[in-house]
Amino acid sequence: MIEYSVFPGGTARIVTFSYDDGPENDGRLIALFDKYNVKGTFHLNSKKYLEMNEEELAGIRALYKNHEISCHTQRHGWPSYMPLQSVATETFEDRKVLEHIAGYPVVGMSYPYGDYNTEVISAMRACGIVYSRTTKNTQKFGMPEDFMAWHPTCHHRDAADRTTAFLNSLDRIPGYSPLFYIWGHSNEFRTEEDWVYIENIVSQLANHDNVWYATNIDIYDYVQAQKQLKISADEKVFFNPSAMDVWVYKDKKDILCIKAGETLKLD
Repeated sequence: MIEYSVFPGGTARIVTFSYDDGPENDGRLIALFDKYNVKGTFHLNSKKYLEMNEEELAGIRALYKNHEISCHTQRHGWPSYMPLQSVATETFEDRKVLEHIAGYPVVGMSYPYGDYNTEVISAMRACGIVYSRTTKNTQKFGMPEDFMAWHPTCHHRDAADRTTAFLNSLDRIPGYSPLFYIWGHSNEFRTEEDWVYIENIVSQLANHDNVWYATNIDIYDYVQAQKQLKISADEKVFFNPSAMDVWVYKDKKDILCIKAGETLKLD
């Protein structure tokens, strides 16, 4: 039996952070993330960058260099209350500006106000978006059923109890509640007590050998690569056509790594 319940390096858990709007307090939050070697995805409204010159944009690029830049529409409207042509324009123009800053394809999203419906999802897919985060907190640690309606575990203000529960799960077998997804807005950190609070959360979650610290797009890309695996009927031959190494859990006892572009044959 094969299960897709292990992640890069054979890890069994994932931690990801997701923050909207930028950029007022993003710098201090990013410095905190970098201090503890965790990863964040930052969903940005590109209207804020339209008047910047190339030197200023280079500074934004440097700020987010260790993390993911992701879409949040250009002007932060309510998607389900907009004509689909406006949804598409807001999404596509956001991508163009953010890609100029980032230097790579920006294909992630979080819904402004957490607002979406099936038509909005279709419009964003047509714009090349492959995942989008909602604001529907599950309080659970599950992987997304639909990456275009990716529900987080919790907002950071509710993360203390969830952090304890997640850390208590680290020694359990792969497949048990793997993903802790925390979201928020950096401008919600208004006092030094707020910053002490979030640093306490981050420091507790950091530096665990069994945890993969990933951006949102890292998780999406890895899951797609796992699904591309070609596996023989007797589950002894594995071909990985993707460009990244993939790990799987076999018979609830063995963790296998199938290298990018290679075939693994078991005896």
